[in-house]
Amino acid sequence: MDQRIPRYSMGSPLMRLREHQWSTPSSSRFAEPGDRFIPTRSLMNLDLAQSLLWERLQKKDDRPAILTARDEYRRKVREQLTLDSEGKPFRMLVFRGIPRRCKNVPLVEEMMQEEWERSRPFKPFRRISTTADSILDGPNLMDDYYLNLLDWGKSNILAVALGPSIYLRNAENGKVKLLLRANDEEDHPTSVAWSGDGKRLAVGFASSRIELWDVASSRQVRILEGHTSRVGSLSWNQNILTSGSLEASIINHDVRSIGRSVTRLQGHTDEVCGLRWSGAGDLLASGGNDNLVHVWESSSMGSSKYLHKFTDHCAAVRALAWCPFQSNILASGGGTADRCIKIWNARTGKCTKSIDTCAQVCALEWNKHQKEILSAHGYSQNQLSLWSYPSMSKIVDLRGHEARVLHLSQSPDGSTVASAAADESIRFWKVFEPPPSAFSRKRDEDDTSLLSLKRLHIR
Repeated sequence: MDQRIPRYSMGSPLMRLREHQWSTPSSSRFAEPGDRFIPTRSLMNLDLAQSLLWERLQKKDDRPAILTARDEYRRKVREQLTLDSEGKPFRMLVFRGIPRRCKNVPLVEEMMQEEWERSRPFKPFRRISTTADSILDGPNLMDDYYLNLLDWGKSNILAVALGPSIYLRNAENGKVKLLLRANDEEDHPTSVAWSGDGKRLAVGFASSRIELWDVASSRQVRILEGHTSRVGSLSWNQNILTSGSLEASIINHDVRSIGRSVTRLQGHTDEVCGLRWSGAGDLLASGGNDNLVHVWESSSMGSSKYLHKFTDHCAAVRALAWCPFQSNILASGGGTADRCIKIWNARTGKCTKSIDTCAQVCALEWNKHQKEILSAHGYSQNQLSLWSYPSMSKIVDLRGHEARVLHLSQSPDGSTVASAAADESIRFWKVFEPPPSAFSRKRDEDDTSLLSLKRLHIR
């Protein structure tokens, strides 16, 4: 394979420097002679050179000639001129050895290579901390695989359901406030989801109702109905709130409408425990306790006909996540009997990758800054694992929880991930934090080098 060589304009300082001899004037020791010579004009006798060339032109044959007195004089003069002070034959063109490299000044070729390497894209080292950045107590956090009790909104507020209550934590100042508390502990919250603008919070309950709350005023603004049993999953798509229930149905609610639900989807035969709209809002993924994953098109919601039906999992599918940099890529994770993370192409309906994680997969989150995906696990590892995409090779495991990690949600800037576990703790991980150099070195840092071409003055 041919190696690419960087091109430089002929008028650049680097090219002008390359055309000149580059050696250390103070150095008097030379390496072994090479095949390149540099004539030294001070050691050349131009008169002698002209005489020798003229003599060659006048020489016609090799027959001995009778020398006149004038010719004999010229011969003796020539002998005197062609011998140096030591009596050795004088060399018209002096071939000098290659100067040894000076430690302080690199050769031009090395400087060109160094400049080319600096111009290449630079990927700085990213250190991933394997310990939680901070830990919060989460008393009464329910240990139920089929519920979704944690969500981090665009306004940088984390919502979590703890028993009969919903708490909000402002990530900027760390303040925590109580949003609501159910009067009947049996009718506890079973799911939470922020709207896209981070102003409204949807809360599903065990009694099948859904409440919409205005967070700024801490006021309930709507109650949505349609299900007959607990609502364990919620997902927003602009003004459409999609809910999944224990009775295996999916309902799309238009929160602007005063009437009833917009559409009802019936594709699962057991509880719908996972729902996720794609970033573009054109595809909906649903996972259920029937071990199935369905992909629905927003344009075909009225017909209740799914685009794809994935049957490869052999346990309940709750963990679903759409890739942020490839809109048609979906990741799904199976329960204890399955333990697999599968990558799907939602356009072709093909499974492009499947790995056995050796543990229950409870939640998935894509990294917005790198091609990585984070998984939360239950039985029997109770840890978080970071995977490289698309190879799905494991990068690192994050341990600290003492029970299965049920929920994951990341901050609006995509730098921090919150995990909630059955050990009644909420941990914050800087696993997605981008490097401080923001993926590239600053050019002015290169200019501070003593060997930088921008600091080199050619007189």
